[in-house]
Amino acid sequence: MQTPAASATTRLTRVGAPGLLGAALLAFGCSAAVASGPAGKTATGASSSSTSAAAPLAAIEEPGARNANLAGARCKNGAPCVCRQRIGGDKAESPPPDEAHKRFEIRLAGVGGGAVFDSPTLGHLTAGSDEACFYIDVLPGTTSDVVFTAVEGKKEGGVGPVLDIAEYGPKGPWWYDVLNVHCEGPEGRCNRDAADGWSKVAKGRKRGRVDPCGSSVISHLQWLTSGGSGDRELGVFQDFQVKFTMEVKRFPTQWPPHAKECVSQ
Repeated sequence: MQTPAASATTRLTRVGAPGLLGAALLAFGCSAAVASGPAGKTATGASSSSTSAAAPLAAIEEPGARNANLAGARCKNGAPCVCRQRIGGDKAESPPPDEAHKRFEIRLAGVGGGAVFDSPTLGHLTAGSDEACFYIDVLPGTTSDVVFTAVEGKKEGGVGPVLDIAEYGPKGPWWYDVLNVHCEGPEGRCNRDAADGWSKVAKGRKRGRVDPCGSSVISHLQWLTSGGSGDRELGVFQDFQVKFTMEVKRFPTQWPPHAKECVSQ
């Protein structure tokens, strides 16, 4: 069960070389998004040779969850949670979250490798190359720091990071997209151009969220990588990490996704 802490300190597991080949920092304010920090620069003293001699990547974990408040009929009896069908499926959560909680769907994968979603308050969630889903209940009025890391499964194979967070709206029932992390470059693997394209879209979202009708706010969003095979034609990354803070507001959701009434909120 998540505690109603005002904030959380992120446990960051370092992946790859200390010299960054690419980094982009995005900071989201209450009313507008502002990009900051250097982009596309190699750290002082770093080179393609030093990056290739990086420490081994973190081992890919078995899919699963720990220290997470899994909830709802989609997660039961210790079995892997069943993903809802986004199109034409049942949107209702049974049973729905109680009045003291809000429910979130977290989908993640590291296509071609594995992925980890890690938060001291939300839990530790892992997936392989195939998408895994998790449904958790969260206390309103809380703020959580999150680190999402996708790592390639084989050397120079690259990885396609996937992270989708959605908030449940019992009144509809509806699902509100909160954050989408997709970096699809050559053959679905992340590279510099794909990462820049994703960050450009992400930084333009009001309060960092995809759907203004949800009650969650994303801030302090940033991505980084230890690089990859920069001398290869595709230039795919061996890993891709996204750090952010998610604040769950206390007010209840009341409008359908992307309703015009939510634009000014």
